[in-house]
Amino acid sequence: MFSGRVLVVSDRAEVVSALDPMIRAEGHLTLTVPGGREALDVLEDGIIPDVLISDLDSQDSLQGLPYLGRFRQLNQFGQHLVLAADGSPFTVGATLGAPFQVEPFSVLTHPLDENQVRGSVKDAMERIRSDLQVMRGEMFRETARLQQAVRDAQLEMVQALAITMEAKDPYMHGHCARVAELSRRVARELELDEAHVDLLYSAALLHEIGKVAVSLDLLHKTTPLTPQELAQIRGHARVGAQIAGAVPSLRRLAPLVESQYVDYAVLGEQIPPSTPEFLLAGILRVVDTYDAMSSSRSYRENLPRPVWEAALVEGAGKRFHPDAVVAFFRVLDGI
Repeated sequence: MFSGRVLVVSDRAEVVSALDPMIRAEGHLTLTVPGGREALDVLEDGIIPDVLISDLDSQDSLQGLPYLGRFRQLNQFGQHLVLAADGSPFTVGATLGAPFQVEPFSVLTHPLDENQVRGSVKDAMERIRSDLQVMRGEMFRETARLQQAVRDAQLEMVQALAITMEAKDPYMHGHCARVAELSRRVARELELDEAHVDLLYSAALLHEIGKVAVSLDLLHKTTPLTPQELAQIRGHARVGAQIAGAVPSLRRLAPLVESQYVDYAVLGEQIPPSTPEFLLAGILRVVDTYDAMSSSRSYRENLPRPVWEAALVEGAGKRFHPDAVVAFFRVLDGI
């Protein structure tokens, strides 16, 4: 049963003394004020009842009627009951003046009947509970819609950045999308939750963005890279992490972007091994290495499977996260 707060507006002691035990018998709290002005003061003090009972045969309860409007402003689901003598216009359906024309209410008749009072209060609380459940459902749906809209906008921004990077280096065309999709499949193979799968997918799309800081001559060089040039290209991971870190909505991607060239043996110095991000970084490194070796570059053709497979298998536990390597081959070979 929904338990709430009831505000009684009445200056008649016999009414208050009779109503209070009836309401409390249903498990609700009661607060009594003698008139409308005091009721308005209570509302302005931040005490918002669930049910408001106005004694229309109490002279003071009809003063300061703006409390009815304020009650509705503060509690759109609150219920209003009026107490009126049996046979009065309020109990026979006569046309009523403001504010009762716009403020919905139910009627309690005087003399008070305990069953009617308890039943009316119980019904009022049940309507509140039902309305709150509907509102909660609508709120959850709207929150989910807004969260999805934010995720979609973030993904669109990440994809736009990835396209910008790929436009600079034709040999990278499709690389980030392939790495992102395969990384997502490997993460699901390892039964990671969808929030981390989405995080990895975005990081994979963005993991080459730092190459915007690498010269075109170096990116398009057709002869083998020198150790110094290779180090310069690999340094783009740090630049990419700085770019991601500068955007609040992408900040969580930065550690994954920066860790793509870090050996598994030292990865824990950047990302705590106890966190899911440690495994995510390991997945990204394995998949990125596979796609880079199995794709053509300006300075070489794509490498055959025996070459890249040996590199991954022999590097498991050294350069690559061993769990990521195992899951990668399960996905790749459809096991």
